[in-house]
Amino acid sequence: MIGLLAAALLALAAAVPLSAADAAPGPKRAAKASAEPPPFNGTARPFVFMKKPRAVQFGPFADAEGRPVTMERYRGKVLLVNFWATWCAPCIHEMPTLDRLQAALGGAGFAVLTVSLDRKGMAAVGPFWEEQGYRHLPILLDSRWKTARRLGVSGLPATFLLDRKHRIVGYLLGPAAWDSPQAKAFLRFYIARPGS
Repeated sequence: MIGLLAAALLALAAAVPLSAADAAPGPKRAAKASAEPPPFNGTARPFVFMKKPRAVQFGPFADAEGRPVTMERYRGKVLLVNFWATWCAPCIHEMPTLDRLQAALGGAGFAVLTVSLDRKGMAAVGPFWEEQGYRHLPILLDSRWKTARRLGVSGLPATFLLDRKHRIVGYLLGPAAWDSPQAKAFLRFYIARPGS
């Protein structure tokens, strides 16, 4: 019986002609497939895409010495901007994955920015950073929550993906394994896009 069913399905498949676009992964199909990013979700929530990229002012932030840091320093880069705090357990758990992500993908076209919302600024972040030994991430501070408030951040961690013009492409509320193969494939999609 199973042999007859298999033979009938093969005969049906042979009888139904496929169009050239369906038969082989030609240029039209490949272009269509690459127009969408690979799937990616956080550990608790999905990544949320904006209907269209949204321009919002990020920063200025303060660096470890208290100097202002503007987005101009990262001109032309795709950015992953993560808001966190030393008192946020999911943030602390996620931070090593961001450090490894920056080590793996950071460079001329991409950067991970970790922005602390600790009210005590470097007094809280400095000892934590030294104890954890992060080597690839910058210390950025938004102690007065100016940018976080502008973005409507109400829970941590909150991570925003910015295109090369520093417009928000989407965001993730909650933690993620940012050094996972899925996260890297997702981010490489945006890094590789010339117009993003």
